[in-house]
Amino acid sequence: MNRLKQAVVPVVFLSLLVAGCCWYLLLSYRSIDGQAPEAVQGVLDLTEWNREGQSIVPLNGQWEFYEGRLLEPKDFMEANAAGGAASSLTGYEDVPSAWEVGGEAGEPSSFGYGTYRLTIRLPASGDGRYGIIVNNVKTAHRLFADGAEIGSGGIPGAGRTSTEAANLPYASYLEASGGKLQIVLQVANYDYTTGGITHPIYFGEQKAIAGYRDKTVALDAVTGFIILLLGAYMIVLYRMRSGNQDALLWFGLTCIANFVYLMTHGDKLFGLMFPDMSYIAFTKLQFLSGLASEYSLLMYTRLSFPRYAQRWIVRTFEAELAVRLLVILAAPSAVFSSWDWLYYLLSFALMFYCMGIMGRSAVRRDEGALYMALSALFIFLINLGSFLYNGGAMAAYSLQPISFVGFMLCQLLFLSRRFTRAFTTVERLSEKLKSLDKLKDEFMANTSHELRTPLHAMINIAQSMLDGAAGKMSSVQGHNLSLIVNSGRRMSHLVGDILDFSKLNNGEIVLRADSVDLKALVKVVLEMHAVSSNLRVRPIDRLPDTLPRVRGDEDRLTQILHNLIGNAFKFTSEGEVAVSASARNGWVAVTVSDTGVGIPQDRQEAVFESFEQADSSIARDYGGMGLGLSVTKKLVELHGGSISVRSQPGEGAAFTFTLPIASPLTSPTASPAASPTISSAASPAASPAAEYVAAALERSEAATVPDGRQPERQDAAPRVLARHPQTILVVDDDAANRQVLINLLTMESYSVLTACGGEEALQLLEERKDVELVVLDLMMPRMSGYEVCRAIRTRYSLSELPVLILTARSRMEDRLLGFEAGANDYLGKPVEAEELKARVRTLLEMKSSARELVRSELDFLRAQIKPHFLFNALNAVLSASYTDVERSREMLGRLSQFLRGSFDFDSREELIPFAKELEQTKSYLFIEQARFGERLKLEFDIEDGLDALVPPLIVQPIVENAVRHGATKRLSGGTVSIVARSEGAGGIVVEVADNGPGMPQAEEAGGDEAGDNAAGMNDAGAEGARLRRTGVGLANVRRRLRTLYGTELEIDSASGQGTKITLRIGAALSRLREEGE
Repeated sequence: MNRLKQAVVPVVFLSLLVAGCCWYLLLSYRSIDGQAPEAVQGVLDLTEWNREGQSIVPLNGQWEFYEGRLLEPKDFMEANAAGGAASSLTGYEDVPSAWEVGGEAGEPSSFGYGTYRLTIRLPASGDGRYGIIVNNVKTAHRLFADGAEIGSGGIPGAGRTSTEAANLPYASYLEASGGKLQIVLQVANYDYTTGGITHPIYFGEQKAIAGYRDKTVALDAVTGFIILLLGAYMIVLYRMRSGNQDALLWFGLTCIANFVYLMTHGDKLFGLMFPDMSYIAFTKLQFLSGLASEYSLLMYTRLSFPRYAQRWIVRTFEAELAVRLLVILAAPSAVFSSWDWLYYLLSFALMFYCMGIMGRSAVRRDEGALYMALSALFIFLINLGSFLYNGGAMAAYSLQPISFVGFMLCQLLFLSRRFTRAFTTVERLSEKLKSLDKLKDEFMANTSHELRTPLHAMINIAQSMLDGAAGKMSSVQGHNLSLIVNSGRRMSHLVGDILDFSKLNNGEIVLRADSVDLKALVKVVLEMHAVSSNLRVRPIDRLPDTLPRVRGDEDRLTQILHNLIGNAFKFTSEGEVAVSASARNGWVAVTVSDTGVGIPQDRQEAVFESFEQADSSIARDYGGMGLGLSVTKKLVELHGGSISVRSQPGEGAAFTFTLPIASPLTSPTASPAASPTISSAASPAASPAAEYVAAALERSEAATVPDGRQPERQDAAPRVLARHPQTILVVDDDAANRQVLINLLTMESYSVLTACGGEEALQLLEERKDVELVVLDLMMPRMSGYEVCRAIRTRYSLSELPVLILTARSRMEDRLLGFEAGANDYLGKPVEAEELKARVRTLLEMKSSARELVRSELDFLRAQIKPHFLFNALNAVLSASYTDVERSREMLGRLSQFLRGSFDFDSREELIPFAKELEQTKSYLFIEQARFGERLKLEFDIEDGLDALVPPLIVQPIVENAVRHGATKRLSGGTVSIVARSEGAGGIVVEVADNGPGMPQAEEAGGDEAGDNAAGMNDAGAEGARLRRTGVGLANVRRRLRTLYGTELEIDSASGQGTKITLRIGAALSRLREEGE
């Protein structure tokens, strides 16, 4: 019941609209055609013509008709003069109507020729200027008025061959005088199923005729333009939209077909646009445009209302349209036009079917019901107008274009309503999708964070096993563990890429823009990948020394270089990876090229998309998910630059990205006041550093000179708030960063030295022996932080001179390479003041603790002189006093010298000349040789002029071990040999050998408790027990070597073949700074 009530409203509305339109048509018909006078027996009386009320009249009524004759006005004048005109008159023909003339067999036919004549009685008033509009005379004619030809359509003839068909509307103008006007019209038809004057000819004053003609032409033109515009818009919209939007296409095609239909009917504007088109082609175009309009409307209706369109009916219409199409294309116009009644019947059936579907949708209150009701109405009006127009009601023609536009607008509003609703739905779904996407990104970020801990645990466990934590393993096991470690590291990189990708998508990455030395970055990144990548790939740095600094985030720029250079190494099995750059127009273009596999042309743009790679086999062959280049592209664009790729398969690839050149105000050579601090101003942790810089600039002008370079070294040390024995060397090429570190460290009362680069830092370390800690920036020109750190480690051990590296990078590979280069600790940029202070304190305390440990162990060693050694030595002296007083005195002197050296607790020397250590050792051996006599033989091979510095009691414990556990273990005695020679600049090598019983191979190869494979140093094995039996001597030597220098005792021994222990101390490693004592 409710549904019935809902259907009443559109039905009533539709009925009222139909009734109103019919009333309009009736009034329109009556206004021109219905109220005008008609011709009677070839005469039209317009003497009572009211031109104010009706300025145009149709020349309807009875015209004189002369069948089978093509007469001209002069023929009528001659006949009138001879009195024979009436004898040739066939009769009177109603106009407008299709004629029927005698055919070749004498039967009525539409094919033939003849002449129409009409006499018009004109009103006495008026200027005598008139006009005539000819609409539809089939299919060739000539028009005469007052004896003169004023218009024509084609060439009428007495046969088919002599007739040239043409049927286009036109207006002609004339001047009439004498109160009478004679119109003669020659007509011939051999090409259409109907002939004669089928539509009214209009007559009126010239001004009214011209206005009416202009109005009808303008109506067709404007209507056609609107319909064409709608069609083009719909087709463009269809092309722009994706998915199942075929209804848009068919609606656009419906508009285009209706446009052609309008242009070939009514005023037939296509005839004016293409005057050379033949009548046959024009007629076929008329019929074909109707077919196209019907078919596209049918398809549009079926796709827009699929639940109402019955498939078998649609198929039936498609079949009959196909048949009509074939007939129109194959048959001449005289044939297919003879079936125009069936054509119109089928056309009306199809239109009413579409109208029924739309009306059904309106009745059921579907979406856009009102628009569907109006569309059904306009389809009805289109058919009604066509029916009336074909019936000769010219006024009804204006209903067709208006109805076409109305139908199109209703459908446009209907589609707009659908699009609006769809857009609203899309907006709602988009918001929901955004929230889900945010949840997805949060899930990805959280999951990635959670993955890191177990992932790193697996990597570390596998790496420790690979390093031998679980004992010796086979080559296959080692290979498998290496695969696990490498796969884990790739997964770790992927986790990092996922995190960055999520942050970039959410706009969470904010750049800390600063002036960056790109050459230093490239050097460090190339070095990292050269160490960890294929040795058959050569890294090449082609960056010019004059390359200007760029403006960017150092951390993100390093990530860009890591991704591109790492990508180049990954896809290059042999050849080179080169980095070049050039500056132009305020930008630096950086190119990373390789000689690898290359990228196909059709995949070069896709490689920058997320989860895309140049080939599906890449992920299988090389690993990865295609996120690296996508992240790189987003980071480059975040810097304001762009990235592109040039490549040929098999010839490598070249990725080029651009970065803005840093302005002079942000250059590190500018004054600190104009330079950015070490941390971003956007970072909360950076504000204290910025305050320190400002305060320092107010307090002191000695730290920097106006050009931003450090002063000469004698003035390099900034003012110290309170003199402290610990001195720290700060190495950074950025003046502002140096100033930040100076102020942070001087506030803790440290002495601070500064250097602008690696070469200057190493020179300072040569000249200054009081440096306790080096704070080293990783990214520096000419000499990177890695290179500086390696150079320091050739001269100082980890405990001798700690190194704290500052870097904006936080990747595991960066830190690992830094630790391998010899760094003690890492600190990320931007520097947080309290963290920097804590790490500096920790490293300095570590250095101090290591030094105190060595001293404590040395003191402890001195206290470990065995009591029985003293007893034995004193007994030997006492025994010798009875037989050889001089020898006993010498023995007492040597014992006193040995004890004095061993118990010299006031001496705090950490290094002594090797000669002093050798003298102490010889004193010990003299006493032992006195005890064992001929059983102990000694050999010395000491290089002349050997003046190296060594730690005290570093050789004597080794010699004691050789005497007690080597030479004297044989009943026949043995030999102890001591060889000492220089090595390098100030270094020394000491070899202590004996020919005692030696050690089994198992004891020699044991590792210590830390897992190192140092020969003979296994505290848990037999040699460890041996070390414990010999006291703390060798163990102390081993620990001191490890702690101070990171070296080991070299033991070469075998059971029954004696033992040789080698001690190596490099001069650069052994030099402890005297100022730190």
